[in-house]
Amino acid sequence: MKKFKQVLSQIMIIICLSSFITPEAAEFTNLPIVVTVQAAYNKATIYDVQEALNNAGYDCGTPDGVVGKNTKTSIRKYQKDNDLKVTGTINKTLLKMLGITVTKSSSSNSTKTEATVYITRTGSKYHRSGCRYLRQSKISISLTEAKKNYDPCSVCRP
Repeated sequence: MKKFKQVLSQIMIIICLSSFITPEAAEFTNLPIVVTVQAAYNKATIYDVQEALNNAGYDCGTPDGVVGKNTKTSIRKYQKDNDLKVTGTINKTLLKMLGITVTKSSSSNSTKTEATVYITRTGSKYHRSGCRYLRQSKISISLTEAKKNYDPCSVCRP
């Protein structure tokens, strides 16, 4: 019986408190919902932004083509230092300031440009442009040719 009284008293406290909180919550029901929309950039463009930010002294970590916490922080710092609107997102202005051009991929069967990857003189793997394993030598090769004769790098994942 004692346990029943304890549970009943807890329920009564919850009901009393909820009656005090609920009327104030009505103030927030008519607030507008703000949604920010960021243009969708492909992994290659994001990778180029990360690489450019790293080269400019804004550490994003290892470029991976994914906008994470470090990349957003680096973008904000870059935007602030260059008197841009600080959004922490990749936009046309940021791309222009970093000197990155975005090539749109078309879904039609028109002329497609072959992706370029890089190999080293002594290596057996192919790499993206900014891979750390390309310090000694960097020989360009088409992606289709690289896939025939080499394995992909496990670090830069081309």
